[in-house]
Amino acid sequence: MSNRRINRREFLKHSGVAGFTTLLGGSLVKLSYAASRDRLTALSSIGLDTLHPYAHSSSPQYGIWHNMIEPLVEVDYSKRAHYGILAESWEFQGKRWVIKLRKNVRFHDSSPFTAKDVVYSINRMKNDKLSLQKENFRDFTEVQAADDYTVIITTEQPVAVMLDRLQNRFILSKTGMEAQGDQAELKPVGTGPYKFQSWQRDGNLIMVRNDGYWGAKPSIREIVLRRVREDSGRVAGLLAGQGDVANNVPVEELSRFDNHPRIRAEKVEGVRMYFLAMNVTHKPFDNKLVRQAINYAVDPAVIIKHIYEGNGYIMNGPMGSNVIGFDPKIKRYPLDLNKAKELLTKAGYPNGVDVKLYFSPDRYPKAKEVCQVIADQLSKVGIKVELVSQEFVIFWGKEGVNGGKLGFYYVGRPAADADTVYDQYYRSGVSPRIQYKNPEFDKLVDEEQKTGDAKKRLAMLHQLGRILMEDVPFCPLYTLAEIYGAARNINWKARPDEKLMYAEMKIR
Repeated sequence: MSNRRINRREFLKHSGVAGFTTLLGGSLVKLSYAASRDRLTALSSIGLDTLHPYAHSSSPQYGIWHNMIEPLVEVDYSKRAHYGILAESWEFQGKRWVIKLRKNVRFHDSSPFTAKDVVYSINRMKNDKLSLQKENFRDFTEVQAADDYTVIITTEQPVAVMLDRLQNRFILSKTGMEAQGDQAELKPVGTGPYKFQSWQRDGNLIMVRNDGYWGAKPSIREIVLRRVREDSGRVAGLLAGQGDVANNVPVEELSRFDNHPRIRAEKVEGVRMYFLAMNVTHKPFDNKLVRQAINYAVDPAVIIKHIYEGNGYIMNGPMGSNVIGFDPKIKRYPLDLNKAKELLTKAGYPNGVDVKLYFSPDRYPKAKEVCQVIADQLSKVGIKVELVSQEFVIFWGKEGVNGGKLGFYYVGRPAADADTVYDQYYRSGVSPRIQYKNPEFDKLVDEEQKTGDAKKRLAMLHQLGRILMEDVPFCPLYTLAEIYGAARNINWKARPDEKLMYAEMKIR
């Protein structure tokens, strides 16, 4: 293993410039060698797949859009609380939310930001046939502009988790978009610190500074986002001076930044929570004792140490530590192979059981290696695992996770609020991903979603976590460090939510 790593690094060191230039068609060299106040070049594993800002539900793409189009609210992960962006204040009134908007904000086309733009944007997200964000508005009955700076949202039932529903829901200019007619998705008009300039279908994007921005003026005039899918290509390009910041840096590449004169690593605990999901309509996962046995048999500390080289954080329960609803009192099942074997025998599998574990290597870093370790750990208690690798489009689609077709799979899910995960994965009838059914759990979700008192709702989220840790239709694993490479002249701290916010970067 070590010899392969050395050879790979030596290869990259000697051929990185040529290889990376080939990946980008040689164009990047002409654009930028170092971050400056004029231009920053980002090497990104993802890009925009479309210029329709609502035709996706991908966390990394939310991060790109946020530079140009802003939401009403955002999350402070250190405080586990929401704060206003285009919204200044809000009030929960049972079946109504009254939201006061920020004044003196203008869109990139100079038109004023008002309540009519919020109404237009939410209705588009809810009704547009291409929107993949409709689920957030399933219980909205009306969105109206009470005046230019007041929006009233009416729902079928009280929705205390409205702020979580509105996070990453970006506001477009009604007049700016309607003026484009049939070409409305060719130039998104937002209020963000950067304006859209150009986009190519390979994901490459250029943004320019919005000098009329309502907030602090960005330090950098132009952002060039280059989509480079290969991990080695991004790292090689960064080290060669052909990019200034790169995301999703593999842990085995980190040592290449050690004492580097121009490039440093930037790390932060992410909000994507990795776990083993067990669909309870599939045998043997319909048996709680089997699910508990799996929790006693899996040791994520080994994975963090040997696969991610220590760049991970063990999850003790359903939520990561920076998610609203995290309960520090919940502890994971301890590693106990004898207990796991005992539970399998009680479940009717004294001689063990055969299962399939599905994973997507093109979506989650080192998924194959992780699942190989898990398979080895489970084999020690008599659970024989067949690993099934699938492309993400298959894994996640109607024939996979979202069709309820997979009984046992490795997945990562980001969240700002525990309700998002509890509602989507574990509440009866919402999605086929796990198909867990517990009337007590459902009733408590209904109650916490209607509870405006933050402390009472937090206590309910904690109780929901304890219910899940008893029934365990999943096995919690870890959160991982979000790892970036960045030029040393960029003054910037990484965020936990996979967003590269260029207005937060200052050039020294």
